[in-house]
Amino acid sequence: MPVKLEDGLKKVVMLPGVSGYEDEVRNYIRKYVGKPMREDAIGNLILDMGSDKGPSVAIVAHMDEVGMVVSNILDDGNIKFKVIGGVYDQMLAARAVEVHGSKGVVRGAIGYNAPHLSVGRDPKDVITWDKLIIDIGTRSRKETEALGIKFLNPIIIKKDFFLVNKKMVCSRALDNRVGVLALLKVFDNLKNQKFNGKVSLIWTVQEEIGLRGANVIANTMDFDYVIALDTYSTTDCPGLEKFYQPVYLGKGPVLRMVDVRMIASPKFRNRIDAICKKDKIPLQYGVTGGSTDGAIIQTSGAITMPIGIPMRYTHSATEIVHLDDLANLIKLLTATVKDLQK
Repeated sequence: MPVKLEDGLKKVVMLPGVSGYEDEVRNYIRKYVGKPMREDAIGNLILDMGSDKGPSVAIVAHMDEVGMVVSNILDDGNIKFKVIGGVYDQMLAARAVEVHGSKGVVRGAIGYNAPHLSVGRDPKDVITWDKLIIDIGTRSRKETEALGIKFLNPIIIKKDFFLVNKKMVCSRALDNRVGVLALLKVFDNLKNQKFNGKVSLIWTVQEEIGLRGANVIANTMDFDYVIALDTYSTTDCPGLEKFYQPVYLGKGPVLRMVDVRMIASPKFRNRIDAICKKDKIPLQYGVTGGSTDGAIIQTSGAITMPIGIPMRYTHSATEIVHLDDLANLIKLLTATVKDLQK
């Protein structure tokens, strides 16, 4: 797998971008594209190519990641926080974190008392997020504030990006920075292409708290076809019952045919099937829980297909994806846009 793909993924993954605080991701995309882009009122970033005379196609990927915000600074200097998006309690205690304040990044740890000091509770019990604090080594509220930390500053779990078995990547925030990078690579592949209609590449915000950016797109823009990019939770992990048809790392992108909020277009599936057979792109099919930006945009009348990259351990500090799946996703998206523009 090309080193460039791995390096590009690391760059977008390491950017902080908690829902509602996507500025650094947005700035990176603008700099990478280097062309005029539109930003709407909620913060979605839109790149339009081609003209309005033919079929309109949009590919959408959300920029935001789950995380936290400062909800209070205690008199002893410790920080209380509120989770943003699907951050689960069992993933929080004893984690290293980064608070993004006005004077830069302040590192700390989510405190977890030693089992030797557990009185009146089982040390194995999961502590809920509202009972936890972030320790940054200060002794007073004034000392914490002097570091540039204020109410509502965003907080992320510290990221460690590394390769697993040479072709897989492990990190926090692969959901959905793999989609962010895929869109950038599709732009690279299509920027000199002539279109018979309009192609829009859209990076959305606030997906993790209820598809809010996509809701604005659905209410302000119209498309004939929409592809929604996101990660797809695999079932190839030990201990999981095979309630859903298995989806595996390394076996290609996934057409998310059914989830809790939408049913994808069977006709669109057939068209993508034909493209994959022609171009020898591996493809998987999924029925799952959760949802994507596609569920909201579909309600605007667009023929919609959510496409995912298989991922293990969703919303944890150790999400895992396969670089071959990312490369095949980029290939599939590029070929599909060209096919829809015939």
